[in-house]
Amino acid sequence: MLPLRRSWSLARFNYSTKARKELVARYSAEFPAKLISRKHKAPAHMYVANAEAANRIGQYLEPHLQGSGCDTVMELNPGAGHFTRHLLGRESQFRRILLLESMDHFMPRLQELHALYPERVKVRQGDFVNLWKLVYMDKMDGGTRVSDLLNDVPQRAFNDDINMLVFGAVGSYHFFKHLINSLIFQTSLFNLGRCEMILAMPPPIYIHLTCTNEIGYLIYRSTSVLFQILFEHQFIAKVPREDFLPMQTDYNPRKGSKLVKVRSINPEYLYLVKFVPRRNLHELCPVQDLPALWFFIKQNFVSRRNRIIPNLEKWVPGCGPRLIINPKAPKPVKPTYPDEWPQKLPQYSSQSTSMSLKNYYPAINIYTQFGDLLPSQMLTLFSQFRQWPEYGESSFLASLENALLKLETANDEQNLEDGVTLPEEDDVDADELLEEENPEVPASTKAKSRSKSSS
Repeated sequence: MLPLRRSWSLARFNYSTKARKELVARYSAEFPAKLISRKHKAPAHMYVANAEAANRIGQYLEPHLQGSGCDTVMELNPGAGHFTRHLLGRESQFRRILLLESMDHFMPRLQELHALYPERVKVRQGDFVNLWKLVYMDKMDGGTRVSDLLNDVPQRAFNDDINMLVFGAVGSYHFFKHLINSLIFQTSLFNLGRCEMILAMPPPIYIHLTCTNEIGYLIYRSTSVLFQILFEHQFIAKVPREDFLPMQTDYNPRKGSKLVKVRSINPEYLYLVKFVPRRNLHELCPVQDLPALWFFIKQNFVSRRNRIIPNLEKWVPGCGPRLIINPKAPKPVKPTYPDEWPQKLPQYSSQSTSMSLKNYYPAINIYTQFGDLLPSQMLTLFSQFRQWPEYGESSFLASLENALLKLETANDEQNLEDGVTLPEEDDVDADELLEEENPEVPASTKAKSRSKSSS
């Protein structure tokens, strides 16, 4: 008789083998073996697996598409084209459909769609999910990879209506960090206008980007604050993870992981969400001041327990009293989507709100920490700081200049993995947030990254 533990392992192996065979039998006609032969921890690229899944997603999106006047859509990694059929079916609404595919396997089928709809469907092969890498490589060799990939995207003024809708499923944390950087530094995608994205994404990423400080400082980071300042966001629905390929491994908390609280929320689902850059962003913060806002938040959130007044007095000595004695009444923020029910939002995520330059933190004192501030209050604090007469001569600007110089000269492998960010940045470790797989980066480099972020 086999020992109980060995018997259980054998049963699990047999079940896994059977499930894999069923998966191959079901999907091998449409998908390559690399997407169905094994499960993945946290794939960056994901594909709608079948027509039933596409129908469910289409039903969730119906009310959001009905109210859109945009006639251009982009689908990321359309793959077998299950969701593409829904876009093609809205002929009177979507007059231009851009299909961006990263895998050779699907290109013949997508080219057939272009042949059937030559004026309406445009197909390009490229890795939109790793757009940040293309930006980096263009910077290194003066290439045109990004402009070539986005050649068919219509261009509009930033404060105009959205220039296109983007659909897809993305599991890469670096992708979302790049969207923030694109807005801050006026690069790549958002140089062409305010595209609206409707994406399926892993719950830990959405919670991290939209959480409040109530979740604790391990999750509420500079990226959370920046995302909520820059974007309006709306949760749409939970969709089963099994509706997407490649399949995901079962979640098993890594020993010693600090992010178990977030990673254990709805691991069997993806969150279907919508987000778009704020139309009035450049009224809240002029384009030329966006890098300063970015640096102000990054530096002060290196430790969210940093106290506000002592930190700001390093840049502007004696500024404390003007923060403590503030006679101006705060202007509260309002929900971006009044019909949204906060009770139906995912655990720890927040409702999108308007931003205000007068949302002062109440009763600020010498002990108030940066982590006490909500995103709108952080924007208000920066606006105050920017308007002080000492700002132009402060050491803050010299520090900002040095930081931007580091970004311009960054060219090593570690900065490529991190999406070209400041080494001082205190941000969530992507490997720990998702146990992300990145075969292009050596294990020694990942170990260095974890060691660096924990120091």
